[in-house]
Parts: sequence; C-alpha cells; structure tokens
Amino acid sequence: MLNLRNIRFVLWMLVGLAVGSLAILVWQIAATEPQRAGTIEPGRPMAEGANWSLLDEAGRPFTPADLRGRPTLLVFGFTHCPDVCPTSLSYVANALQALGPQAEDVRSVFLTVDPERDTAQVMSEYTALFDERILGVTGKPEEVTTALKSLGAFARKAPLDGGGYNVDHTASMLLLDAQGRLRSTLDVHEPAEVAAEKVRRLLSTS
Repeated sequence: MLNLRNIRFVLWMLVGLAVGSLAILVWQIAATEPQRAGTIEPGRPMAEGANWSLLDEAGRPFTPADLRGRPTLLVFGFTHCPDVCPTSLSYVANALQALGPQAEDVRSVFLTVDPERDTAQVMSEYTALFDERILGVTGKPEEVTTALKSLGAFARKAPLDGGGYNVDHTASMLLLDAQGRLRSTLDVHEPAEVAAEKVRRLLSTS
C-alpha cells in the first residue's frame, strides 16, 4: 500500500507531466502560427516612418504618402487566392456601390502578398473583375515585404502538394482615415451597407 509520501510524489509527477505537455503544446502552436510583423491597433498611424516604394497597377509609384489625404480601404491578398481574397474584394466592390457618389472620395487598395506572380498587369486585370476603382499595388518582393511589416501585416508561402504554393497572409480589411490612421476593420459577414456607413462617418470628419 502506498504511504502518504509516495502518494504525494506520484501526484507531483503527474502535475509535472501535465505542465510539460502543456508547454510542448504551446510551443508547437507558436511554431506553426504565422509570425505577425506587428500588431494592428485602432488609431495607429500605418506605415509611420516607413520608407518603401511600390508600384500601382498603372506602373506609378505608390508610397506611404499615398495612404494619406483621403480615407483608404486596404486589402491584403493575391490573385491566385482561392477564396478569401475574391470574397474580400467582392465585399469592397459592394461597399463602393453602396457609397454611391461618395465612393469617389475613398481610395481602395489591393496590396499583393505575392509580388513574384502578381505583376502590375496581372493586378490590373484582376481588380477590374471586381471594380475598376480598386487599385492593385505590387512591387519588388523586398519592398513588398517591407511595406507589409510597416502595415502590421504578415505573409508566408505555403507549399502545395504536387508543386506550387499558396500564401498565408493577413486577411483583415482595414479602414484608414485621411491621416493614414487605422480606424476600423471590415467584416464580410456584415452587410456592405455597414462598411459604407463606416466610410461615411470618416468622410464626415475628414
């Protein structure tokens, strides 16, 4: 029969095993979770102090300064995206439609996380499928990486069985004010009119 000391020893062994298992589980989750380049916090000036230069779909320079001057709808994604990106861009297109004439006072940007495949021409053809007012932005891979980090976004290639790859990336749709500060995020599960109303509130205070 086990005495009290032995029982305590067994209990402490079980506790130690449980704590060790939990630590391993947490480590595994952390190791497989895509690393964020930063946090996305409301009121935060996006790309503050950053120095990167990308190209829009017409071949014009696109820099952090282009995220200021008027409210911006910012979407991260890539043209080979199977589901999330088309859904997000369709939502933005519907929000622009709901805004009516006020949509002309908003900048809508689709920033690629896959610049190796998403050339300016590819981006132009892709965004036109949703709404010609959505501006595709790409650039050199190292510049895109710098831009994503400054915007608190992440992107990581995910190899596919049989070759090729997808890209795991920040799926948030961001709404920036005219000073380039994050004011809200958009949710595709909400009616597009909700997004339009968020934009209207920004326009009324700009």
